[in-house]
Amino acid sequence: MSPPPLPGFGASVAAIFQLSVRRILRGKKLRVGGAAVGMVIFAIIAARYAQGSDDPSELVGLGIGLGFFDFLVYLLPFLLTAGAIAEEVEGRTFQYLASRPVSRFAMALGKYLAGTTLSVALLVGGLLLLHLGCYLTTPTPMIDELPATLRAAGVLTMLTFLYGAICMFWGAVATEAAGIVSALYLAVMELGFGKLPFFIRFISLNFLGAELAGLPRRGLLPDTVPELVVWAGAAAIPVVTITFLAFVAMVVSSSEYRFGRA
Repeated sequence: MSPPPLPGFGASVAAIFQLSVRRILRGKKLRVGGAAVGMVIFAIIAARYAQGSDDPSELVGLGIGLGFFDFLVYLLPFLLTAGAIAEEVEGRTFQYLASRPVSRFAMALGKYLAGTTLSVALLVGGLLLLHLGCYLTTPTPMIDELPATLRAAGVLTMLTFLYGAICMFWGAVATEAAGIVSALYLAVMELGFGKLPFFIRFISLNFLGAELAGLPRRGLLPDTVPELVVWAGAAAIPVVTITFLAFVAMVVSSSEYRFGRA
């Protein structure tokens, strides 16, 4: 009797995706992320009604920049993807999973898609809830500003997949310090460089994303930063995301991970 056929790459990714989603939903990290989203939304809506303006679009844009682009878009992918590989290695379950009829990259990709998909759901859902709450008493601006909110949601989605790939890569490279290395990279390369003056700011893809979303410039000496073509962020973010995913594939496929700690 012939053995059953091995699952294909797509079926393997889908199976790991489903298992990872269930694991995340049962864990504490998603609740922590949800609580952070709720606090940011509450703070921005409270500030909006404390201001009492009939057109709160400027305040909402500032709140989106500070709350979503400078905080949540880093936090959620970090929580849900940085430890995806490291936790399996430290728990000594990676070798068991790697022995299953599923490629290592399919396993990593399934975990990556689970973490980033749930992160996007929280971010976009929170952004739409913020839009509704801030413009509830002003229906005309609610409709007029909806395209800008949807534009920001699209950019946040792109950045979430990027940061998920970055965190997954560093989690695969430095399993014993996945959280620290991922957080340092995001803090320095993305948040830090995104606030510096002159052309140095172009290093940060978060800055390119904020430009693509049409958010006001902030940070040190924003007037010294040269103007940028609109499509630069739309082109750079997916390319870097794919590059980091390729690095994830190489690292996960070639590493032995023999020294994980239980």
